[in-house]
Amino acid sequence: MTNLPMSIAAVAASAWLGSIVLAQPPPDYKGDCTDAGCHDAYGRKAVVHDPVSTDSCDACHEEKDPAGHKFEFAEEGAGLCEACHDEHSGKVRHSPVADGECTACHDPHASDAKNLLVAATEVQLCGECHEDVTEDLAYLHGPVAAGACTVCHDPHASEHATLLLHSDKDVCVRCHTEIQTRITEKVVKHDPATEECLACHSPHGADNRMNLREKSPDLCLDCHDGIADVMDEAAVTHDALTAGRACVSCHTPHASDVEHLLSSGPMDLCLTCHNKALTAGKRKLVDIKKLLAENPVRHGPIQQKSCTGCHNVHGGEHFRLLIEEYPSGFYSPYEEKRYALCFACHEPDMVQDAETNKLTDFRNGKQNLHYVHVHRSVKGRTCRSCHNTHASRRPKHITETVPFGEWNLPVNFEKTDTGGSCRPGCHRLYRYDRQSAVANLPD
Repeated sequence: MTNLPMSIAAVAASAWLGSIVLAQPPPDYKGDCTDAGCHDAYGRKAVVHDPVSTDSCDACHEEKDPAGHKFEFAEEGAGLCEACHDEHSGKVRHSPVADGECTACHDPHASDAKNLLVAATEVQLCGECHEDVTEDLAYLHGPVAAGACTVCHDPHASEHATLLLHSDKDVCVRCHTEIQTRITEKVVKHDPATEECLACHSPHGADNRMNLREKSPDLCLDCHDGIADVMDEAAVTHDALTAGRACVSCHTPHASDVEHLLSSGPMDLCLTCHNKALTAGKRKLVDIKKLLAENPVRHGPIQQKSCTGCHNVHGGEHFRLLIEEYPSGFYSPYEEKRYALCFACHEPDMVQDAETNKLTDFRNGKQNLHYVHVHRSVKGRTCRSCHNTHASRRPKHITETVPFGEWNLPVNFEKTDTGGSCRPGCHRLYRYDRQSAVANLPD
């Protein structure tokens, strides 16, 4: 009961104040809209719409009731804006444009952002609707990171999908001019690079460097399923397929002057990795670059700079990525199929005929010494027992030493005009001569 008089007083005071407001005379609308004390804030912003800056409010607003200060739009929807601004046409229209909602993006009077945007920046404005475009991405495309969506997209309408200013590829090469120059000048071109950049790159950002949709080799294997089969099924695969930069360690992704989009000539490319001692499983691989530099007598495929003459570059069924079967050790029982790699170039008769006058220079009279060494059912000497399959200092790329367990067995070969001699770690000194057979050889 004690609070009642105060409540009555409060209500009475409120009614009295209201009567004062209602009793005030109507405002006197004199002067222009922006200097009459009502809309003057528009003129103080960084960017002012031209009709506002020239006090031409009637370009958009028509006064219908002067006494009540009532106005209506001169046109409805986008038609009002298009009275001055050209209609934005194209096969693809931005939904606010299609719906006539220009003010979803633009302030019709004034703004602190360029183009009268209703947000502080372009990227903030676009992000209000397209908030998931860059969410949680590790890498952003330059224009996205810089907040320049309209470098690639027309904000109103376009003839291209996703409101792009040009076709996918043409949009990209407007900035990536060095890629376009490379594609134009190089002989071998990657199809996606000439047709569809977005097959490999995400245009806004990605979790991978260069905005790749996936890391190599997974990205490459989406199209190169034959290589995927090799990786899944081959007994031996090249470590380069998955190590380091994977596919792009050997191939350039856009264009090249070398077949298969190799980043350099085949042998030079191989020597970018095989320029040091390596391991393959439990096996040690020699420094091939050093071997070639120190040994001038080279195997035919090496002379032709054709590593692929003997090796599969991705994977295969034979050790050391060899394209055909070849004995891996010092000894092997002779079967023609075991030497399929060698016989791809050399005649099998070289080791299958016990006597010859022409198949090989390695003979004592007519006795075929390749046959003597190789053609054995037990402990046949393989080609690697005497020859270095890459290069040597000796004629016929005869090796100076050959691994024999933990010992580097010496060969000690010497060549003469009509024959030669050897005194390896496996037998005493033997000589041979093609014209006059030497009697110091066993039967």
